[in-house]
Amino acid sequence: MFGQTRAPDEVLVVDDGSTDDTPALLADYGDRIRVVRQENGGRSAARNSAVREARGQFVSFLDSDDRWTPTKLERHVPVLQADERVALVHGHVDLIDADDQPLPDETARHHALFSAAHRDGATYAGYAFDCRCFSSALTLRAAAVQDVGFYDPTLLLDDYDVYLRLALEWRIVFLEGPAMAVYRHHPGQMTTHELTMGQIQTAEKHLTMLAHRDDIPQQRLATRNFELMLARSWAVLEDQRASRRHLLRALRLDPSLLRQPWVGRRLVASLVKR
Repeated sequence: MFGQTRAPDEVLVVDDGSTDDTPALLADYGDRIRVVRQENGGRSAARNSAVREARGQFVSFLDSDDRWTPTKLERHVPVLQADERVALVHGHVDLIDADDQPLPDETARHHALFSAAHRDGATYAGYAFDCRCFSSALTLRAAAVQDVGFYDPTLLLDDYDVYLRLALEWRIVFLEGPAMAVYRHHPGQMTTHELTMGQIQTAEKHLTMLAHRDDIPQQRLATRNFELMLARSWAVLEDQRASRRHLLRALRLDPSLLRQPWVGRRLVASLVKR
């Protein structure tokens, strides 16, 4: 982060109850960084502390195993400064392995997925089914995160939930072009099961909200997309009955989904006993 073409206004480190030599390593930086120490509360607690403690308007996260590309802040900050309704700016991610070696095929796949998810802009209904946003590749407006209620520590995918709530109340901007961050792929990261359960938790939380509100833009589409998300997620967990239940709910909301080949395939697969 010290190699940015637009220097950060401050570097804030949240030490979330570390038990290793983190304090000694941080001390080597002197007054170049500001450290906030707290009892271990998990990822949500650390992010919420960063948002509360930040002295500037904007917060740009950098998780311990990732990197920023040099022009990240230079590209993000002007977008946030130009429009006070923009809550979040983000972009592409490049992938490397545990030994810092590039993963070109995975990088190309991620770039294609991120571009496809933002072809029509970032919307709540769109993110309900396909949210492509990476924590180390974004910059947030601190006041916007506070406005929507911070990160939810009860969720496995607290970041997905925040992106949805920001998309509902604020503007999100996705920037094409070179990657904003480098993501290190290595053992020990969130498992497929944890990731999928996090998607299920978040979708269920938002379906409950949608059932009690009638002021959501594209509400029917958002509901349909959360049902599709649940159908896909339960399929990953090989619960075909749950997958079929949510797929049928989505089809009742939008029968035209049957024109999409993958929906028909998913419906047939959910009927086949394994």
